[in-house]
Amino acid sequence: MTKTVLFWRHGQTDFNVAGRFQGQSDVPLNDTGRAQAEEAARLLAEFDPELIVSSDLSRAAATSDSLATLVGREPLRDERLRETAFGEWEGRTRSEVAEIWPNELAEWASGADVNPPGGESRSQSGHRVAAAISEIVRSTDAEPIAIVAHGAVLRAAAEILLEMNGTGRLGVLGNCGHGEFGFTGHSWVLRSWGAFSR
Repeated sequence: MTKTVLFWRHGQTDFNVAGRFQGQSDVPLNDTGRAQAEEAARLLAEFDPELIVSSDLSRAAATSDSLATLVGREPLRDERLRETAFGEWEGRTRSEVAEIWPNELAEWASGADVNPPGGESRSQSGHRVAAAISEIVRSTDAEPIAIVAHGAVLRAAAEILLEMNGTGRLGVLGNCGHGEFGFTGHSWVLRSWGAFSR
C-alpha cells in the first residue's frame, strides 16, 4: 500500500516578517500565522490524517494542533523535526549576519553546504529530518500521515528522500504551505509541492 505523507510548514512568526534566522529558537506564531494555520488545517483535514507528528518547537506544534483539533487526533511531538540550528546567526537578520560573518553568509547564500558558527549545515539537518520522517512512516500502519515542521529542513529532507541530495532544487515552502508525497515502502513520489503557499 502506498502511504500518503504530507509535509506541512508552520504558519508565520514575527521572525519571518522581520527576516530573522529562527533556527531552533522557540518563536511562536503571530496572529497571521495562527489564521494561516486554521485556514490551511481546513484544507488538510480533507485528507483526514490518522497520524500527525510535529516538531516540538511551538510554531510547528501550534500549527499541528489546528489540524489535530479538526480531525480529532492527538498530535505527537518529535524534536528530531526541529529546524536547522543556525547557531550564532539565530535571531539576526541577514544584514546583521553580513556585518559579522560576510564571507560565511555569502558562501551559505550561494548554496554551499556550510555550517553557520555553532550551527548545522543543510545536509546535517536535512539528513536528521529525513531519517526521522522515514522512521516515523515505516513504524506505523497509519495513513495518511502529516509531518509538521520547518521550511529549510522540510525542503532538504524532501530532496534527500527523492534522491536529489538536498541540493536546493525545490523551493522553500511558504508559511503554511505543504507538499504531498506517496511512499511505496521503497521509494518516495512527489505529488505536489507548495500548495497553499502565501
